[in-house]
Amino acid sequence: MLDLCCMIADDETNDIRIEAALVKLYASEMAWKVGDELVQIRGGRGYETADSLEARGERPAEVEQILRDLRINRIFEGSTEIMHLLIAREAVDTHLEVAGDIIDPEASRRAKAEAVARAVGFYAGWLPTLAVGAGFVPGAYAEFGPLAEHVRFVERSSRRLAASIFAGMARWQGGMERRQAFLGRAVDIGAELFAMTACCVRAKAETASDPAGVELADGFCEQARVRVDALFSSLWRNSDASDRRLARKVLEGRYAKLEDGIRHVRDDLPWVAPWRLGPATTPDVRRRLPRRG
Repeated sequence: MLDLCCMIADDETNDIRIEAALVKLYASEMAWKVGDELVQIRGGRGYETADSLEARGERPAEVEQILRDLRINRIFEGSTEIMHLLIAREAVDTHLEVAGDIIDPEASRRAKAEAVARAVGFYAGWLPTLAVGAGFVPGAYAEFGPLAEHVRFVERSSRRLAASIFAGMARWQGGMERRQAFLGRAVDIGAELFAMTACCVRAKAETASDPAGVELADGFCEQARVRVDALFSSLWRNSDASDRRLARKVLEGRYAKLEDGIRHVRDDLPWVAPWRLGPATTPDVRRRLPRRG
């Protein structure tokens, strides 16, 4: 994904904000999954430090260190949740430019009327494109060899994703921004499709020097297609509504009895320490700086 994103950026005519964000999001999530499964495969040894393993005469595999280091990527430099919202906002930006005033409660009647006119013109040409494309043509993308069916799947699914996002906007209108679970799944679908594309492009480019790469790409795409199908299904069939109701009741303390017997952290301190202003913080900072010489 990173290689393909860099190739697109080198063209100097493309806006790669979405692609770059997808790389960060997907790489962080998949790296964590790989690290987690590595610990599971190693069993107790995966939980053990490298120094402990070496002291017992075994290879000092730093698996638990890898897991701890990978975890920060889902929080640092744009958490997974923020990346979902950022990418989703970019994905619907065109729709908001065209029809934003229609769902804006503060827009004037004139602005709404103008937005309706723009929307009719735009969607009259855009919606039909969702039903046709090379992905529906048997034999398309033949230059990708055995990976062609995956490329066709990506093309079809991209159109399906666009249609799903449009359906969500039509259904929830201004309330779509609060459908974070829906938007998150839509972004995850896009990330999987981008990863499949990058995988197929690289495998095709390296077919002569590394023919085994095609087999690996095929295996990855088969797995990704299962994930994409599941995400598409969960766009509309999920427990989001009941989850929201349950979450409100949890916050209201309705189920506090379930906490009986649980050891709580100290409640005399705040969850997040307040930020202190003024010279009183200077000595604290200096104590943390490394000494010179």
